[in-house]
Amino acid sequence: MEFLAVLIAWGAVQFWGSGGVVQQDGWFGRWREILSAIKLSWLRLFLVVIPPAILAGLLLALFDGVLFGLFELILSVILLLYSLGRGDFQIQLRMYRNSWIHGDLAGAFHHGQGFSVELNEAGAENALELHHSVRRAILYQGFERWFAVVFWFVALGPVAALVYRLLFLISSDKEIEQNERNTVAQILYYFEWTPARLLGFAFGLVGHFECCFGSLSRQFLAPISSIDLLDELADCAVPDVRQNSQVDGEQFMSDALKELDAIQNLLTRSLVCWIAVIAVYQLI
Repeated sequence: MEFLAVLIAWGAVQFWGSGGVVQQDGWFGRWREILSAIKLSWLRLFLVVIPPAILAGLLLALFDGVLFGLFELILSVILLLYSLGRGDFQIQLRMYRNSWIHGDLAGAFHHGQGFSVELNEAGAENALELHHSVRRAILYQGFERWFAVVFWFVALGPVAALVYRLLFLISSDKEIEQNERNTVAQILYYFEWTPARLLGFAFGLVGHFECCFGSLSRQFLAPISSIDLLDELADCAVPDVRQNSQVDGEQFMSDALKELDAIQNLLTRSLVCWIAVIAVYQLI
C-alpha cells in the first residue's frame, strides 16, 4: 500500500506543484497558540506534536481493512501529501533562473531568499556565493520536501512522516525561543540522519559511485548536517562546472545554470532509484 500511496502523492505533486489543498497549516498554528502558555519548552513541544500524531494513528487504525483498505489508502495519501514540503518550489526556482539568465543578480538574490535559509541569514557578496547558497538550497529542499518524508512514510508509516513535517514547521518559525529551536533542530538531525545517507548512496548509484561512496564512508558517522553532507556528496556526483569560470563572468553565469540543471537531474534520477527500491521492498 505504501508504494501505491507514494505514486499517487507523486502524481498529485506533479499536478499541483505541491501538496495542494491538503497543506493547510492554520489548525497547527491555532493548536500551538493554545499551548503557548506552557512554560516548559520540552513539554510544550511534546504536546504540540504528539497528540496530532496519536489522532492520525487512531484514524488509520479505525479505517484499517474498511472497503479492502481503500479508506486507509486515502487517509495515508492525505497524510503523505500534508507531510511533503510547502509551496511550489519549481516556480520559485524558475523565477530565480529567469533573473539569473538576464544578469539581474539583485532579482536572483531576492527570489533565492524565498527558498534559501542561508541567503536570508548570511546574504551573498558576489554571484559565486549566491549560486553556492542556491545550489545547497536546491539539494536540501529536494531532500526535506520529498526524500526524508517518503523514507519515514515507508519505514514507520504516515504518522512518522507527519511528525517530521510538524517538527520542520516548528523549526521554520522565526518567533520560537532559541532553546526550543535548538531542541527541534537536534531532533530533526536524528530524523534526517538515515534518509540523508541513503540519498547520498543514491547519488553514488546514479552519479559517480566511487567518489560518492568514498566521501560517504568518511562522513558516515561524522556529526555533519544534512545540507553539508548532501552538498559534499553532490560535488562528487556532479562535475564542478565552476572551477574554470571567472566569478561574475558570463561563462560563470552560464556554467552555474548548467550545474543547477545537473543537480536537479541528480535529484530526479535519485527519486527514480528510490521508487524502484520501494517497489522491490514491497514485493519482498
